[in-house]
Amino acid sequence: MKTTYLLMLVLVGTLLSGCGFIFNQPLVGPDGTTAVFINGDGTYSMLPEGDCHLALLRNGQVVHRPNVSSNGDSGVLDWSADGSEILFVETEQDEYGQPVAWNVRISGVQSDSVPVTLFRTEDLILSPMFTKDGDVTYLDLKDDSDLPILTLYDRTEGTNTILRDDVISYRRSGWDGTLLIISQTTEGSLKLAHVSSYSIATGQVEEVASFFLSKEMEEVIFLLPAQFLWDVSPTDRCVAISIYDQALITPQVESRNDQPALYLINPDQEGAHKVSDAGVVPAFSPDGDLLSYIGATGEKSDVPVIYLYDMGRQESRALDNTIGASSLFWIDDGTLGFTIEDKDDTYRVMKVSLASGEVAQLLPQI
Repeated sequence: MKTTYLLMLVLVGTLLSGCGFIFNQPLVGPDGTTAVFINGDGTYSMLPEGDCHLALLRNGQVVHRPNVSSNGDSGVLDWSADGSEILFVETEQDEYGQPVAWNVRISGVQSDSVPVTLFRTEDLILSPMFTKDGDVTYLDLKDDSDLPILTLYDRTEGTNTILRDDVISYRRSGWDGTLLIISQTTEGSLKLAHVSSYSIATGQVEEVASFFLSKEMEEVIFLLPAQFLWDVSPTDRCVAISIYDQALITPQVESRNDQPALYLINPDQEGAHKVSDAGVVPAFSPDGDLLSYIGATGEKSDVPVIYLYDMGRQESRALDNTIGASSLFWIDDGTLGFTIEDKDDTYRVMKVSLASGEVAQLLPQI
């Protein structure tokens, strides 16, 4: 699969025009409810613009929450640990439609819930996430020439505390206060990326992998949400990561490829192996037994399709009826959600049963 094709697949074509876009990726909560912002006409966009509101998808029904609405770019970015709140970002835009400020907001999911703004900033806000106690971690990009700053917002005190100043991407690793981070260092003329575990409480860092940070990979990390590039297993903290134009340094994996190769790293075994020569949007199943990702099929290996990698057997297979998938997410251990381009910058939100292969619409098509 050509790297440029995969890049266009997940960049949705428009991202290269600027920075600060908020992806509106469907997000599954603790009780299996999927939260997503939808347009006023009921359609779904990865990059919504204009009036939209929250919709909750559960048990085959769409529950609209018109009180939780937005006029700017918006995206549901996280559920609280108990599933009672959602966290999202809404941008303020200038007359040309460019974001000039970011509002980090929360809302309950009841019918009468009204969003509350936690804080507003003119800095670019990336990847806000809840902690178990309901505080918020996020990346604060104050200047294009600087690296993002991993920051903690204390909801009780209303204060922001800097945790680390060199983090370019991160994922939550369970609810015990541990994050998996990708940090950046410079060694002479080379830039290195380091995948490490990080404790919010103690600041302790333990590196599990590293790779040269090529210009292409650096741009991709800054443009895309973490879930398009890497994930952490919920059971053993294995890391699946898609790396463009560069193989791992540590742990060493023989052979390199200029495609977005998908690696699986096991911190406990200090080892790694390549899952696929071309794979993006890696996501572990809730039980950790499977790793899904978007790879390629067809005579020219340029048709996107969802693959399932069995962690025990170490084998991959293409998932039927998922050709054209643009993104994916797990609904439960036996059901995958995915999006597929429809028309006019809108997408269909689908689900597929792993047992039967049956595909159905998660969000009814308008």
